[in-house]
Amino acid sequence: MNFEEWFERSVGDWVSHRRYLSGKQRVSDSLSVHFSLTKESENGFKLVWCSERNGGEMIFTLKGDVLERSRSYYKEEGSTTRMERVDEDTVVFWSAYDGQEFREEIRYVSGGRLRQTVATKNEKVMLVGQYWEERVEVKGHEGAK
Repeated sequence: MNFEEWFERSVGDWVSHRRYLSGKQRVSDSLSVHFSLTKESENGFKLVWCSERNGGEMIFTLKGDVLERSRSYYKEEGSTTRMERVDEDTVVFWSAYDGQEFREEIRYVSGGRLRQTVATKNEKVMLVGQYWEERVEVKGHEGAK
């Protein structure tokens, strides 16, 4: 299975239940985010997300084992991510921006997705995120909004 087929498994509407540990004090924070992924072209996908804190839109373009993002999660400028297949259900994403390095793993499991992110800066852990993402039925409108 190639990366395009792996991404196609995520097309649809989802809710992401997130828990973060961040900063030197390891402050805990929880958040729910609604998001939608649509296929826009043979190798392109559009992600739209919203929560009580923020929302946004990002275009993904697949080029072999590289994922080009139209923006990063924190800034409007684009970013490039290297992808690695672990198995049929799991991909690891490697990114770096704003002086931080990110390792994100997404695994399809039991009808949902388990996602984990670790951000480091100067070899120190700055952020740990865990997410349980489940597909939702959206009636009467399209997208995450």
